[in-house]
Amino acid sequence: MEKTKLYELLNEQQELFNKEEELIEREISLEPFISKKINKKKIYINFDDVKFTDFKIENFQDIEDFAKELHSIGPEVVFFFDEIQNIPSWERWVNNLFAKKIKVFVTGSNSSLLSSEISTFLTGRNKVLRLYPFSFKEFLRFKNIQKNPKTSNERIILMGAFEEYFEKGGFPLVIKNNDLELSKQYFEDILNKDIIRRYNIKKIKEIKDLILYLFSNVGKVYSYSTLKIISGIKSLSMIKNYIEYMKGVFLASTINRFDYSLKKQKVSSSKFYVLDNSFLKTVAFNFIENRGQRLENLVFIELLKEDFEVYYHLGKKECDFIIKKGLKITRAIQVCLNLESPMTKKREIEGLLEAMQKYALKEGIILTLDKEGEENINGKKIIIKPVWKWLLER
Repeated sequence: MEKTKLYELLNEQQELFNKEEELIEREISLEPFISKKINKKKIYINFDDVKFTDFKIENFQDIEDFAKELHSIGPEVVFFFDEIQNIPSWERWVNNLFAKKIKVFVTGSNSSLLSSEISTFLTGRNKVLRLYPFSFKEFLRFKNIQKNPKTSNERIILMGAFEEYFEKGGFPLVIKNNDLELSKQYFEDILNKDIIRRYNIKKIKEIKDLILYLFSNVGKVYSYSTLKIISGIKSLSMIKNYIEYMKGVFLASTINRFDYSLKKQKVSSSKFYVLDNSFLKTVAFNFIENRGQRLENLVFIELLKEDFEVYYHLGKKECDFIIKKGLKITRAIQVCLNLESPMTKKREIEGLLEAMQKYALKEGIILTLDKEGEENINGKKIIIKPVWKWLLER
């Protein structure tokens, strides 16, 4: 690729990047990795542009020269490379930049480059950042809505924002364009490109039946034998593979029943969750709208973002989430849409108390849609809190 043409392309992309920078920085916080001084000297390159078709190895040096001309000092420049898997020998170049103490952020489509593969290419020289859809706090910042309402009107606006987030999830473009159908398109693209095409899956109907069942039953315990009957997939190992594929491309995640025996943990039934609530509106199939299911899924997403080791408890009673830190269980969390029914309240409290007793916890929490309070039962404190308030405390 001629240097002059490359420079024109880089200037063009840099101008577009500068215009969108504010939105980009709302999507991901880079403060732990880039000082404010360095943060002003960025080079963004999208290698998915068709104009990079003629890119050659010597153009790597041209890019470094461009950065030096634009920002004067090379090592203080931060590079952002999008869809870098399209360029041959990229990993050798990035390793060379690392040797020069130049900071680089690399992204690539799951269909061509999983995060685990980036780690393989850059062993010992990388830190993987998982960029999830917006959290509720990020959603409010994007919408320019006060997270600490001081007036009744501000509280009404905040509650309306939570309802929107609760239903539409956190994909930035879904929110920006107010277009929930984009979520369905994201799902179809990930399924077809990142799973079916990548792993050369032939039994498309069966995997779609499996996915539809799992997406429609988030938070419910499932067994592989049940999934075998539901999907028509005869091989249990294949079902396990399909679920791992979904986890690998950040469509979903699973948790196991907690047991101090790792062997028992692995053979116990699991629970399945999706990684954006919008999928429960656009992909899942439900005869009735299950808001309780969506609320539980929303709590799980937040726990996952915080990198907790999450399980569920099942004894005589059930508790939705058990958080393990090191060798110890540190939290028990129950999620329930509301506690208006005495039977529902009794069930939720009994499940939480059983978990608290088993893991020697003095305090537990029940997350609801809007109820708030506190109860003390047999020396155990139970905090009842609205999910929106709990999310803002993260």
